Amino acid sequence: MMPDWLPALAQSVFWIVSMALTTVWLARSRQRPLPASDPDRLRQPPAMLVVGIVGIVFCVGAMTAFTIWPDDSVTVWPYVFFGGFTLLPLYIVADYRNARHAVTEAGMEFGRPSGRRLAFRWDDVERIRYARSAGWFRIALHSGEVVRVSSMLMGLPVFADKVLRHVPAARIDPQARAMLEDAARGKLPSLWG
Repeated sequence: MMPDWLPALAQSVFWIVSMALTTVWLARSRQRPLPASDPDRLRQPPAMLVVGIVGIVFCVGAMTAFTIWPDDSVTVWPYVFFGGFTLLPLYIVADYRNARHAVTEAGMEFGRPSGRRLAFRWDDVERIRYARSAGWFRIALHSGEVVRVSSMLMGLPVFADKVLRHVPAARIDPQARAMLEDAARGKLPSLWG
């Protein structure tokens, strides 16, 4: 006879192990070198596109299953839940497609997931911070615009090197400066928060 708690424990262990392996896979995928034709470009690793597509397929598949095999207990709420949950993987796919950035000696061209493009000069940077819980560098510009550069991007060492060379140290928070110095040496920020 199997104890009642064993299936719950097995599910928990499976979830923890699969999430840990996924995080390790994502962390390694961002360390792939950029193509020689685009050495100054930052972009999401292809693994993020895979995560986004799998998430979309899962959510759409769940809603399709609710439709094909209806149950008397199924109301509109599972559709609302999975429909809303689909927005996250859609955002990931849009970010993969549109959030491609180019860094130069003069500044940075930045793409938003919405497709909007922004360019700024290094002189325009007011403050740089690192948000550890979100996993991105937050660049506040004198214009009031805020640019977020994910620590998941391929090419982060190039970005870090350019920031350290062109943005005055007084405009970079000490924690962000330490993270940028590590990234410039190839030691990328942890994905564990």
